[in-house]
Amino acid sequence: MKRFYETTFFRHLLPFMVLVIGSSFFIEQFTKIRYKYRVVESSEFKKDLEKKGIQMKKPVTLEEEYEQIKKVNIDNWENVRIPRPWEEPNSTSN
Repeated sequence: MKRFYETTFFRHLLPFMVLVIGSSFFIEQFTKIRYKYRVVESSEFKKDLEKKGIQMKKPVTLEEEYEQIKKVNIDNWENVRIPRPWEEPNSTSN
């Protein structure tokens, strides 16, 4: 029995496995307590906005958005380069 207690498995691997497996159970119980006793407030986002006088737009469907994009003329456009933050706004490009 003394020889078994001196093996690498018993001295290193077994405590490591107990630590890893035991800590996972501890963390599981800890997170359950965290969510079990959490104060939950239910609020209606839209009702809160309406009380403040903010009106939300109606949601746009994919088909409506597609119809708006079809109206845009994509054949005539100009590529305009904006100045970089480190460049002077009035400088001309080379």
